Amino acid sequence: MRLIIGSLLAGLLMFGCASKKYVRSELEQSEVRTQEQIQELKALIEETQSEIKNMAEEFQVKLDPLEEATNENALVIKRMGELRFQTTLSDTGAFFKTDSAELTEDATVELDKFAKLLLAQNRLVQIEIQGHTDSRGSEVYNKKLGEQRALSVRDYLYTQFDIPLHLMSVISFGSDRPIADNDTREGRSQNRRVVLVVRLKI
Repeated sequence: MRLIIGSLLAGLLMFGCASKKYVRSELEQSEVRTQEQIQELKALIEETQSEIKNMAEEFQVKLDPLEEATNENALVIKRMGELRFQTTLSDTGAFFKTDSAELTEDATVELDKFAKLLLAQNRLVQIEIQGHTDSRGSEVYNKKLGEQRALSVRDYLYTQFDIPLHLMSVISFGSDRPIADNDTREGRSQNRRVVLVVRLKI
């Protein structure tokens, strides 16, 4: 009986040792596989990062000309809205009769100079014709008179120099934008004016 029990105990001890060796071996193999997977994952990450870097560089190469073209277009648009020059016809030059939108001879001489300068530019432009008055009279009257004077200038440029109407806009500010003191005769004379503002057309 003792012999049988001893044999059983010896067998159990041998089985236990074999089990420990088996478990240890499995753990070692599992650790090796884990390390291999980690290395594969690192390699995949590095490869992906390299591809992303290459794509970014390629995208930047394609983007640079586009950005340059965009900046050039923005500069062109800015220049297209730039003020080229302006001319002012005021009562100090006897360009309009009192309370009248009729152009005087002096006014037509100045407009002839303006038109020749404009045509010499040989550029597509937009002409804003502003009508201004002094502070005497009602607001309604001043706005109307300013508009009529601006229209007289526009019509002259159209009929005498064939400047297209769609390139000319008319606006009346009345007495809202004085450039001199309305309390003096000289100041009021300066405020009664038509201003031609020329910009490159957008």
